[in-house]
Amino acid sequence: MAIFEKYHPIMSAHYTLDWLTTFTVKEVFALRHDATIAQQSGREVDTDLTATVHYINRSMHLVMSNQALLYGIKDRETNQFLGSFCIWNFDQDLNQAQIRFELLPEVQHQGVMSEVLARMVEFAFVELGLKQLVAELPAPNSAVTSLLLANHFEQIADHDGATQYRLKRES
Repeated sequence: MAIFEKYHPIMSAHYTLDWLTTFTVKEVFALRHDATIAQQSGREVDTDLTATVHYINRSMHLVMSNQALLYGIKDRETNQFLGSFCIWNFDQDLNQAQIRFELLPEVQHQGVMSEVLARMVEFAFVELGLKQLVAELPAPNSAVTSLLLANHFEQIADHDGATQYRLKRES
């Protein structure tokens, strides 16, 4: 697998995915401060801008040390920050990784993640050479479940209140 820092930006038809450092801290904070989004993702809420700065710095450290890829999602027409997408928790052989994504409430249910997820699945399998992607939902979320199933993920496990989905690369 190549050096992660070279994998940016990534573009789909309408969106650009780039490092969180290309967005303002206030934009990222709006996402990280939302309690509903945090609960659905199984993470803590950022209570202030300093927490978001630390998150961005940790994220970039993981990218630069080839441990994770974390992108902000931008609408190419409006340049609006929409959310984030992460590929992380790579297995030792770099065959499998976990994905996580979040969107601001005002842009949910508009097809943004349908386009982004399809592009990032292609990226993970073609560019990174992964053989399998896993998504874990810490809390029930029918919209995300529908999105994953529509993109050929299959439910593989329920444990500790979380549901896991898997997508295997077609040979």
